[in-house]
Amino acid sequence: MNRRGWWLVIGAAGVLALVSLASNVTTVSQLEGKANTLLAGRLAVSQLVNAGTVWAGLAVLSGWLVRRPAQAVAAGVVALLTACVVHYGVGMAFGMFDADVWTSNGHWLLAAMVMGGPLGLVGAIARRLDPWGVAARLVVPVGAVLEPFVVGRFTTPAILPWPNRVADFISGSVLLAAGVAGWVRVLVEARRRRQATTERRATAEPR
Repeated sequence: MNRRGWWLVIGAAGVLALVSLASNVTTVSQLEGKANTLLAGRLAVSQLVNAGTVWAGLAVLSGWLVRRPAQAVAAGVVALLTACVVHYGVGMAFGMFDADVWTSNGHWLLAAMVMGGPLGLVGAIARRLDPWGVAARLVVPVGAVLEPFVVGRFTTPAILPWPNRVADFISGSVLLAAGVAGWVRVLVEARRRRQATTERRATAEPR
């Protein structure tokens, strides 16, 4: 068992859970409309750390960290469940949530158990150098590119307050830019590996 990898899985889950929770803290001035700039920034950060792509990325990263396929499946589930439990548990401890938070958010716990395994396996496959590995490494970047359009970050209704519209645009733009950058990086690295392999084979061939 890759113990270091497992500790990193738990640590990453805890960090994401706490950052996500902190991003939801709203001050009285924000609620009263006296700090709209701060509200827009907080909402943008909250939308980013709570993005589906980021949480899916946690499961993929977990599978990458533990490496072996069977462990990667388990790591994806453990990471997402740990993040959910820490998020809601700490929130309850600080009075941000009541006891109903577990039942009202049961669908997220179910999603963690259903999606964590496949996403963790994607992380393990992403270590491969063949086309399957390239495809696995593209999963998170492609998700980041698609998510802003799927959830409507660039089509926020004009009736909503401007902090919400600005936050949507900022978070959507960051996800889109990060996704494109990740996509390009994966494809460039894959091309370099192919070229290096071709050159090694050409050098090894008898003349």
